[in-house]
Amino acid sequence: MKKIVYYIAVAFLAINFSSCSDFLDLPSKSKTDSESVFSSIDKAEMAVLACYTGVWMQDAWYKAQNGTDEMWSTESNSNANNYAANYVLNDQSCPTGIYTTSYSSIERCNSCLKGLRAMSLSGEDERKCHIYIAECLAVRATCFLNLIRYFGDVPYSTVPVLDMTTFSSSRVDRDEIYDGIIADLQEAVEVLPWYSEGFFSTPERISKNAAYGLLARTALYAAGYALHWDLNTYDKSTLQMRRPLDESRVRKLYTIADEACKAVISKGENSLLSKYEDVFRALNKGGVYNPEEVMFEYAEFGNTTNGRVGYTNGLCIHASNALYGKTLPLQLIHPTFYLSFADDDTRRDVTVGNYSIDAAGNDIAVPYGALNLGKWRCNWKAGPRTATLKTDVNWPILRYSDVLLMYAEAENYLNNGPTEAAKAAYEQVRLRAFAGDASRIGTTPSTYDTFFKAIVKERAFELATEGWRRTDLIRWNLLAETLAETKANTEKLAMREVPYNEVKTYRAYKEATSTSWKDPLVGLTYIDFDHQPTETEMSELVARYGGTWNWVNMFITPNIAGETNSGIAGQSKILGYKENNNTLPAWITELYRGFIKNQAELYTLSTTAIIDVNPGLTGQQHPAY
Repeated sequence: MKKIVYYIAVAFLAINFSSCSDFLDLPSKSKTDSESVFSSIDKAEMAVLACYTGVWMQDAWYKAQNGTDEMWSTESNSNANNYAANYVLNDQSCPTGIYTTSYSSIERCNSCLKGLRAMSLSGEDERKCHIYIAECLAVRATCFLNLIRYFGDVPYSTVPVLDMTTFSSSRVDRDEIYDGIIADLQEAVEVLPWYSEGFFSTPERISKNAAYGLLARTALYAAGYALHWDLNTYDKSTLQMRRPLDESRVRKLYTIADEACKAVISKGENSLLSKYEDVFRALNKGGVYNPEEVMFEYAEFGNTTNGRVGYTNGLCIHASNALYGKTLPLQLIHPTFYLSFADDDTRRDVTVGNYSIDAAGNDIAVPYGALNLGKWRCNWKAGPRTATLKTDVNWPILRYSDVLLMYAEAENYLNNGPTEAAKAAYEQVRLRAFAGDASRIGTTPSTYDTFFKAIVKERAFELATEGWRRTDLIRWNLLAETLAETKANTEKLAMREVPYNEVKTYRAYKEATSTSWKDPLVGLTYIDFDHQPTETEMSELVARYGGTWNWVNMFITPNIAGETNSGIAGQSKILGYKENNNTLPAWITELYRGFIKNQAELYTLSTTAIIDVNPGLTGQQHPAY
């Protein structure tokens, strides 16, 4: 689908929106007017497909995803992505791509909605038209939710630019936007077909199943905490993290989320794949869909894509590897997050790559300061990339496990504690994580507070590195607390202090090789030691487990095939206090260095790329900037 969407998007832009990057710029006249596009239902569908290009983007999974308890940026402290990861509020830290790409798709949706509603059709064509209208409503709502998650109150328009009385727009109270997009999604779910009806051939388009999940997600964000300020004064003293002031509104929103999730669950079409690993193997292979679990995914598979999924945020592969080609990971998993997984949680070694691949295809264990994001792996692909920076990997925007956990969360809130249905949904996710062994999932909490805390943890384990943790923590008002705890724990780990005083320094691992596509390896087999393994101990490992064994110090930077770490893109940092001349490494001391509670929960707007091109935003910068 991505290849089709690419060409359609280019053509559709020529019709209506010659400027994607400057929201609300007056478009130039095009060679083809919009009446031609909406002269037939088939042409209209092509325009609808082009609307999807802004539902996800690189800034969402890269620039705006760092800076949580899951992952961190290895880039220099003067780099824009490092600023964003560490809450330094400036023009460079702004994820401008989210803003401009979202509004580009919103404008396409508005133009499509106008064109579709003006069509005079009957029979099957009329039915299709109603479905395409519902699609546009759902896509537009998705784009607005992304804008609100990162920028708060933003410009809000539901008509094409050419129909507006002014070509500038100011911030609008997000509650008004939430009311609008929730109503849009409620309208959409009444019209969109269930995926099983076969109207859509892939989950790259929004079915009724997906729209219900997006409705639940939107309602939970609308009910949650967020950074607010006085939109009349923009006074810095008015900054505060709060929920909607009307408790009845909060409860209504949780009810909407609860009922939306229940609609999906009770329909019975969706389910979890038996193995967590298989979700991401399919995404990496490309062209393989599992709509029962991955309900909505962003289309990147195809020869015309420029998606870098797996290159910047994936498993490290040496620059000289002839089979897979190089990757340049600049995002890593926090070592404390890795250590928080249970050893027998099957999600850990999928989420966290505990190895890198050298030039010859040898799999080398990486230390705690070089833990890769494991869900996106070029060695899991079915064949070569189109180009180094074109990895052709779809992004999972909504998974069924997310719906189950949202349902459990909503049930817990509405009933002041988990219902049996909430527990069952939560346990379904846990059970898959522990390979179906109910004896290993632990006792499900039974009070409101303990169950809520379990949901907070489970969403981290289940949805790690998929783009939701930062804003989940914000909507729960747990971001400041979590960042402080993560930094303190990272310092304790570096210094081997409680609760990390028993974390072992050395890791012996069984060597493996990656020399084929669809590489079966998930994680290296290893045994940890509190001392450098002796030759005798290494021989005993060989005798017991076979193969060839090597070892690595987990608190320093590694050598790969005899080269310094700079040979594999410089993505590793030293972790140990002792190993760093009895000094905490700079990357630890600088973690979240710009974070100030009640200020840094939202991004600033780029002065040059956003405010200067929209006069309506003059004087409406983030008050903390």
